[in-house]
Amino acid sequence: MPYDDDILAAQANITEYELNRDNYGIVKFKDMVDPQSSWTSPFVTGHKYKVHWVNTGVDFETMNISISERWQETDKNIFIVHNYTDVRAAMDVTRG
Repeated sequence: MPYDDDILAAQANITEYELNRDNYGIVKFKDMVDPQSSWTSPFVTGHKYKVHWVNTGVDFETMNISISERWQETDKNIFIVHNYTDVRAAMDVTRG
């Protein structure tokens, strides 16, 4: 999802923008490549993106990001915003 500051500033409601699935792109999973089991996607330098693993069931504690061999030191930064959800163990709540 494009997540540049100017895009967010233009939104009447950022939550609605984030929830609108039409604002997201899809990155296809690459199976059995090097590195094994990965995603690959181009990003335009100088922009901010929000990434989210929707409906994939992915449950991981680490993530590695690699840059292309085409990257040059003169390229602008890329900002990747990722949600953080603190997973809690299941709890039974009873009313006494």
